[in-house]
Amino acid sequence: MMRGKLAILRPWLILGVVCAGFSLHPGFLHTFWTRAYLPNIAQQAASNVILAVGMTFVILTSGIDLSVGSVLALCGVALGMTVTQGPPLFIAALMAVPAGVLAAALLRRRGAVASVAGGALGWLAAAAAIVLATRGGLRLEGALLLCLCCGLGCGLINGLTVTLGRVPPFVVTLGMLTAARGLTVFATNGQSVSGLPPRLGLLGEGAPLVALAALVVVAGSMLLTRTRIGRYLVAVGGNEEAARLSGLDLVAIKTTAYALSGLAAAVAAIAITAKFAVADTGAGTNAELNAIAAVVIGGTSLSGGKGSVVGSLVGALTIAVLNAGLVLVGVRDTLQGVVIGTVIVAAVMLDQARRR
Repeated sequence: MMRGKLAILRPWLILGVVCAGFSLHPGFLHTFWTRAYLPNIAQQAASNVILAVGMTFVILTSGIDLSVGSVLALCGVALGMTVTQGPPLFIAALMAVPAGVLAAALLRRRGAVASVAGGALGWLAAAAAIVLATRGGLRLEGALLLCLCCGLGCGLINGLTVTLGRVPPFVVTLGMLTAARGLTVFATNGQSVSGLPPRLGLLGEGAPLVALAALVVVAGSMLLTRTRIGRYLVAVGGNEEAARLSGLDLVAIKTTAYALSGLAAAVAAIAITAKFAVADTGAGTNAELNAIAAVVIGGTSLSGGKGSVVGSLVGALTIAVLNAGLVLVGVRDTLQGVVIGTVIVAAVMLDQARRR
């Protein structure tokens, strides 16, 4: 019981040590601990918090998702193009993937052939419907929904390739990282998408942005701790063979983890696109590293089976405090990555020592 309590408190202790250490410097002490500055930390951490929630589900299954930064950029461009002119065919095809997977799942009991054929037809029909419905642009509400479908589609492709294709998660998501970034640049010829509705900007700053991140944390925590799928994710990460022998559907469970990660990337894309009022093709660069760092610092084991969404929230806040603190104490940009990288390695070493 004592070890369990220490595991819960460890991310908070790390955050406390980081804050206390920086507070020894007057430049940090007199700027950071002010009513005007503290809200900035929550806003700066918002997108990483959202990504870290999705990454938590993947790492809990002993997987990894290196593609979230590129998927974020692709979803942002998908949102911008859907609002202004309509997405190109290949992005519409990604948006239609959830419909195809759903159709295949519904026909699964009728056999593999029926499932594959039904999924393919559902995917083609959904892609055609999206192309026709979005010509000339779409209202913001519809574009937001299709943006979420784009991220969900990328996550499903990752998950199904890992589970059905039996390809290591590192290789699959590394491939998606490259592919999604390439599609992002190809769709826009390397240009950012502007001319977005002004009301989208309401989600990108202040209380709405923080509320969006908080909503994702609450939803993720409830999913992990209060639902059957959450317990299954932990069980698969803890002992995959035992989970299989218990009758759990490993394909569905692990695919769900990657789908949730892709969905979180789409939500983060909405937040960042709203914040800057432009869909930038370079958005999300190195975001996957920050998300993984937040999850590891938050106490989720890279070996799977142990972790929490709240811990990942604290880890993301720790990353934000580190970034802000290094600036406030005058550390050069070229050295900031070294410090954060050292913290990540220390967190992993602590996790390995705990497991031993």
